[in-house]
Amino acid sequence: MEEMIYEVYAIKYATRAAAASEHFLDAGDPHENPAMPMDYFIWLVKSAAHTVVIDAGFNEAVAKKRKREFLRCPVETLRRLDVMAEDVQHVIVTHMHYDHIGNLEKFPNANFIVQESEMRFWTGRYASRMEFRKLIEVEDVVHLVKENFEGRIEFVSGTKEVLPNITVYGTGGHSAGLQFVKVKTATGDVILASDVSHFYANFEQDRPYPIIHNLAEVYGAFDQLRAVSDEKTMMVPGHDPQVMEKFEPPNPELKGIVVRIA
Repeated sequence: MEEMIYEVYAIKYATRAAAASEHFLDAGDPHENPAMPMDYFIWLVKSAAHTVVIDAGFNEAVAKKRKREFLRCPVETLRRLDVMAEDVQHVIVTHMHYDHIGNLEKFPNANFIVQESEMRFWTGRYASRMEFRKLIEVEDVVHLVKENFEGRIEFVSGTKEVLPNITVYGTGGHSAGLQFVKVKTATGDVILASDVSHFYANFEQDRPYPIIHNLAEVYGAFDQLRAVSDEKTMMVPGHDPQVMEKFEPPNPELKGIVVRIA
């Protein structure tokens, strides 16, 4: 049987202006606070047999509400990679913050792969408290709860190979049930870190992002990234504009919109 090898793409759909102090728990010298913008992505992983979307972004209304610069609908952008949302059968939800689950209704035939601890938290007693509540859009969470009653959620507890050569790793830290994804490609393993590391610098400098559910688990997630990597592994952070600079678009028309990671 032929080994399953995937292509991996990052789709940029929004951005916002920000300063470096916003992205590190230790904000650093207040007199040295350079600009450090943040990009927003979803990811596409595909082979001859499987098409998998990782996270779903947010929509234009939420962008306006939260003062993000909305560039394009990420799900509609899939069409430019010859992927129709109605044909996608697997969506991996790295976690349930607003910028990761805002378009799940656009995947009418998918199942959603979620850490059980993530769903448990957002349907539990503390989800409505102010510092947690501001991280989600209620209707997005309600939509995912409804999908559960339709039998369309695949719950994971910890580590699982959800498809051949696609493995999710539950870490927690930034959220109660955060997970990252490792994919086998022709050039080696790719780790889509999502918000385990918003920027390359968070992971490389061992400096947590300031939105934290459990600080010890944030550091544990960094350690887990290292544990499942080797010198050939490509680690891709969840929000770093450098992603669009490090990798090339699949064709010139998609420059600034999509890059092929592997």
